[in-house]
Amino acid sequence: MNEKTKESIQKALKTGKSLNLNLEQFGKVKIERRLPFLLVYRNPEPDNKKILRLVLGESSYIITNIEQTANGKIADIIKLISKTLSEEYRAVMIIEIWIGSPECNTFKIKTSKEKAPATVETLYEGLVDFCSHQHELKTEIEYTPHRHPDNLDPILTLDQCQEVGAYLVGLEIPPFFKDEEKDEFYYMVFRDFKSQFSKILRKSIYEFIRVQTTFDIRNYQVLGSTTISPSVWDVDKQLFKIQENFQFLLLISPINTMEAKAEFIDHNFRINPKFLYRLLPIDPDQLKEELFKINIRSIEDPTLAFLFSDKREELEKQITMLKERGTSNFMFSSIRLYSSVDKDLYETARYLLKEIPPEDFSNSRWVEAEELAERCREEVKYYQKEYPKLDAKVEVKNDIVGMLVSKGQLYIGKSFKVPEERVEALVHHEIGTHVLTFYNGLAQPFKQLSIGFADYEELQEGIAVLAEYLVGGLTGDRLRLLAARVVAGHCLTEGSTFEETFLELTEHYNLDRESAFQVTARIHQGGGCTKDIIYLRGLIKLIDYLKEGGELEPLFIGKIALKHIPLMEELRMRDILKPAPMTPRFLLNEKSLERLEKVKEGLSLIDMIK
Repeated sequence: MNEKTKESIQKALKTGKSLNLNLEQFGKVKIERRLPFLLVYRNPEPDNKKILRLVLGESSYIITNIEQTANGKIADIIKLISKTLSEEYRAVMIIEIWIGSPECNTFKIKTSKEKAPATVETLYEGLVDFCSHQHELKTEIEYTPHRHPDNLDPILTLDQCQEVGAYLVGLEIPPFFKDEEKDEFYYMVFRDFKSQFSKILRKSIYEFIRVQTTFDIRNYQVLGSTTISPSVWDVDKQLFKIQENFQFLLLISPINTMEAKAEFIDHNFRINPKFLYRLLPIDPDQLKEELFKINIRSIEDPTLAFLFSDKREELEKQITMLKERGTSNFMFSSIRLYSSVDKDLYETARYLLKEIPPEDFSNSRWVEAEELAERCREEVKYYQKEYPKLDAKVEVKNDIVGMLVSKGQLYIGKSFKVPEERVEALVHHEIGTHVLTFYNGLAQPFKQLSIGFADYEELQEGIAVLAEYLVGGLTGDRLRLLAARVVAGHCLTEGSTFEETFLELTEHYNLDRESAFQVTARIHQGGGCTKDIIYLRGLIKLIDYLKEGGELEPLFIGKIALKHIPLMEELRMRDILKPAPMTPRFLLNEKSLERLEKVKEGLSLIDMIK
């Protein structure tokens, strides 16, 4: 180890700044910040970068070649790092990992019987759990002084470890993700393992740090990397650019709904209306080519790799749907994107429609589109005081039915009107949820949080409908409407025509003709779209989440799905995400918070409208 390398390491450890050294002929040293652990990997295949991904996404590691031993320069570096960290934190954990022989099917943890039993147990249990979902894999613990591959000398002797305050663990990984004889590498298997292995490692390291050191640590997720590689920003930018090419919801929404309704009425509700759509501003095939040129595999961080890969799959489904718009294939693609109606959801929807009587709004004052738009603009101004960067516009348009938020802008159909009792609920649904989460997401480093990570819409609509309840505006008719959308979705996937779906809603569930037409038109748009089933489904899943102790406020960080909640928590703990600049107005209201507590205590859907 030359003096320059030694000084760089000492400076990084002293200041806590990131160290990223490429060592000629030896490999790489990365110490992102002062953490009392170090991963070591002696790479037997310098030209094979795939296995390296097991360590490259972590925050502290050394990669070197197989020639390095306890007498080599890398050993000097490990000793310097270990001694410096153990002097400050009492101990440091070193884990050497390697890949076992082709016939190996066992994770082997090589350790001491006396030291850090909780750490070893955590590592063992994590690997056992992983093996329970894999064919013929198992895990065992070997209590041995030999913590290194059988074919190599130790990278650090136990005496050296004792001198520098290091606890050394060896971990042999079976090569179940490749077949040497066939020269095949199973990328999907490896990707899944990499993601789970990262969590298993961090949990065991966390246990060591928590018990054996003086380092103050809150959660195992803190051990993840806090620096973002340039490839992440490139991928984020490219995905955002592709989505900027089209407004999915606008492009699948008909532009002649009012004319189609008039024709439907003229024919005594006995025809299947013909819908017209905006011209596509994209070439779907070309856009797909660009989409799959994005090098997501360059992202080493398993959490970010999953988020971006998942988003790419969703974009591919949306682009496919645009290409299939107006054909029978559109419905099958919509099921891929939004799923179909399961039995429990269908029965819940039918129950709500049967148990909740239609409401009478004959004595209500009806608010026209322009007046509603003005109230929405007032709400935008309220949030602009809190966050001046919010620049949402509210537009009334002829070719829109109902209300629709796209890219943070609110569009209201010119013919749209609502009972006065529903105005506040819709304002908080559209502005307090959809617009707010768009701009909260825009304040984060990743553009995806504004346009939405994959499958975000279900949670978004669940939150938006819950917001209606929290401000006291969730009515029986509104809940009936959400249930009717589920029933219509079921009719669609069962093969019903537009006319048959309309008759099912009006004759069997007593839906008024205006509402039944709107529900049927939305569910049959594009060739059949199951998107509208996510409103009731999203509300039910959100209520279950809250009953189980989940918190509502963190969900406004951007456009995310329920499956992303632990990932967002991890990214916040790693200081990658920032606090959201805006909190919904209704979460500052005492009555709203009282209603929220009732939901957490188990309030039923029907009781929410009483």
